[in-house]
Amino acid sequence: MAQVSQVSSIRSTDEADSEDRIAALDGLRAGAMLLGVCLHAAVSYMPSRMPGLIWVIHDGVGHSFFDFLFWWFHGFRLPLFFFLAGFFAALVESKRGPSGLLVHRVRRVLVPFVAGCLFLLPIAFYIWSAGWLVSGRCTVKEILAVKFGSEVQGEVYGPLHLWFLEDLFLLTLVYCAFRFGNGRRPKIQNPSRQTSQLVNRPWTRWLLPLALSVPTALVLMVNLKPVIAHHNSFVPDGWRLSYYGLFFLAGAFVYPKRSQLSPIGDSWILYLSLSLLPAVILLPLLQHHLQNPHDWGLRMALAATLSLSAWLSLFGFLGLGLRWGNGPRPALRYLADASYWVYLCHLPLVGLIQLDLEGVDCPAGIKFVAVVALTALLALASYHTLIRYTFVGTCLHGPRRRSVARSDEIASRRAA
Repeated sequence: MAQVSQVSSIRSTDEADSEDRIAALDGLRAGAMLLGVCLHAAVSYMPSRMPGLIWVIHDGVGHSFFDFLFWWFHGFRLPLFFFLAGFFAALVESKRGPSGLLVHRVRRVLVPFVAGCLFLLPIAFYIWSAGWLVSGRCTVKEILAVKFGSEVQGEVYGPLHLWFLEDLFLLTLVYCAFRFGNGRRPKIQNPSRQTSQLVNRPWTRWLLPLALSVPTALVLMVNLKPVIAHHNSFVPDGWRLSYYGLFFLAGAFVYPKRSQLSPIGDSWILYLSLSLLPAVILLPLLQHHLQNPHDWGLRMALAATLSLSAWLSLFGFLGLGLRWGNGPRPALRYLADASYWVYLCHLPLVGLIQLDLEGVDCPAGIKFVAVVALTALLALASYHTLIRYTFVGTCLHGPRRRSVARSDEIASRRAA
């Protein structure tokens, strides 16, 4: 019970940027960042393929474990990201208003999206092209002309992993328009008694993910492609926005009621345990659906499994953050700051390292660990030396100051 009292509310940190960060969720940011690296590192070693996902190289070694790992992470990682995005959008809007939120998201989302498209996408293109060349899927002439075969050409022009920023900004525009039209601010001091009672009843806690999974499952029953397929295009996908927008909306709805969420911290093991069953049956269902795409029974079962797995995992990791995330944790805080940069730069690094390891004779598991470790090391090193205390870092997460001792050390070195 003592631990519950420590997380009776989600508390903001008290630095200069406290209005934009929540201590209990720093761990979720850092963890979701690492999961993204692991997910993309697994792609090269999957025996199966995600429809539409044209990867840099498919290594000769592989294992079915990476199929499971990819689809499990993919099923809940993006819903968790959009849930947190909605939560923080409501946080910023409650303090700055809709116009302040819009300005904030232009600086923190739209500008990095445009900059990433200008600088990171060309790098990724030539890394991917090198992989296609090595694997015989293209020629040098096709690379120079940016004209490939039909399998590749339809996936060349798009934001790659940066589609998340594009969709997030569009959802923010919709949210700001709603807040402008609604006019009144939400009451955040006195959450509804009904919500409090619902969360505090132990026998109803596991029903919350089940209830929330209904609308998301309905979207997927109509169109599964936002989750089970990929199309690299700058044109927004309406079905994808609809599906992930429900998680964004849930995060925005939860923010005013954040002080009533502490019971979820007591049930995180329950949620994660319950999420294992849909996670285990997800891959067989997906394989059967791809073989029989017109079987509506399989479609409905897969939609329900994806949705339930996403919500149960989301509640589990949210509860984990609530249970253990509050309090001063400098390492998690630092990793949470670094997570945005790691998200932006990790894909070219993953592709380059996978391409370099393609000819190495060793098991897929060792290659996977090497890709994750090297990518994380290089991304964090570049963040600390090139990003954190620079203009780019200020754009990504606000200004950060060096410690006094460190600043004195740097000044003395420059003087010498």
